[in-house]
Amino acid sequence: MRSALKTALSLMSVAAALLGASPAQAVLTLTAAGISDGFVLSTFVGPYGSGGGYGPLAQAVLPSGNIVSPSSFDGKIYVFSDVDGQTLGSAVSATSYACQTGNCNYAMATAGGLAYGAQAFGGTYERFANDGSRTILPGLAAAGLRGFLGMWGNPINGHIIAASSAGLVDINPVADTFRVINAGLFPDGVSVSKDGLVAFVENGGTIQSYSIATGALIHTYFTGHAPDGTGVIYGGLFDGDIIVNNNDGTLGLLDPSKVDGDPLQFVIIASGGTRGDFVSPDTNNGTLFLSQNERVMRLTCPNCSFVPPTDVPEPTGLALFGTALFAAAMVRRRRR
Repeated sequence: MRSALKTALSLMSVAAALLGASPAQAVLTLTAAGISDGFVLSTFVGPYGSGGGYGPLAQAVLPSGNIVSPSSFDGKIYVFSDVDGQTLGSAVSATSYACQTGNCNYAMATAGGLAYGAQAFGGTYERFANDGSRTILPGLAAAGLRGFLGMWGNPINGHIIAASSAGLVDINPVADTFRVINAGLFPDGVSVSKDGLVAFVENGGTIQSYSIATGALIHTYFTGHAPDGTGVIYGGLFDGDIIVNNNDGTLGLLDPSKVDGDPLQFVIIASGGTRGDFVSPDTNNGTLFLSQNERVMRLTCPNCSFVPPTDVPEPTGLALFGTALFAAAMVRRRRR
């Protein structure tokens, strides 16, 4: 009996090898806490090619409603429809671009209904057209301002809060001007509070909050897990909390209202992924794009949004989450 079973297993192994079977890829999956809180994860597009330490880092929403997502894997700017379950072959368009820097991954932001981006560590700031073509913002270029890492659209005034060559800056993309917020701060993973007054950034392996008006440090959160991209939640049970995409393949929920040392200040809501990096809000529906090494995922927040709820429709499909919302409400009452 054992011999027959051993032979069968051996034949199965040979068949798998002949068919080119490969191990399943790591995919970011909600933890029990994430499920209880009512979050939903889905794949927007993937898989991408391999061979790099970074994935398709950032996305922005074009005036057409399509999503622009540059990929340094193959040096192309992809434009996708805003639906889940896509591959690279699903792209509306894919145009090649040239690296300006030693790291030609793009940071992206949607501000005032337009899409902006800059290549990491020295790229010019650019505005993206519906076909994926770009126009340099000449005033910023003439002033010598270059991109560094993260950027996020301020929900109040349509400005861009960005990590740049001049430090953390406040960019007015319409006037093509900027103001330095903090000249000594060169962070990653920028996002902005719903009132437009506070910038949340990754800096030195921590999450920090800074006053956008003065540049002063407000607080430092020691979350662990190699944090990177950050995204502020607007409205609902998690209003003001921050999603943190981590390099170690996890996703965390940071509650700034909790005191340091409170185990519920930072909770892992998803794990098992690859290298997490930037996050980007989808202004079409209030969901959040999450960069993984080989795919872009989408996080849907229960009865809340990653853009001001008064400006966009509620995330699609929330009517299906009634039971999850009830569970989330009960969990949140305990947390608060």
